[in-house]
Amino acid sequence: MKTSIFAVLLGLSLTACNNDANQYDNGYEAAWNGEEEPSSIWSTKKQMDGYQDGLDDADMYDEGYYDGKNKHKPKYFNDSFYMDGFKDGKKQR
Repeated sequence: MKTSIFAVLLGLSLTACNNDANQYDNGYEAAWNGEEEPSSIWSTKKQMDGYQDGLDDADMYDEGYYDGKNKHKPKYFNDSFYMDGFKDGKKQR
């Protein structure tokens, strides 16, 4: 009896952890895809955090793309999103 209760509780906790990560990923991907910001009424904090992080990363990529395409010098060498955008922008010259 105790082991079955433990197994159920363990399963529920693992599902909750996976659900949080999935919500974060959904928010992150929504930002990169240019979707509307999740509603604060229906969204979880994880989804809102993922959206904000995705938006920040996409903005860095866009800034790098603009700089690369317009022959500016790179500004943020340590930011991988910026540098990926910069390299892609250079290809489009």
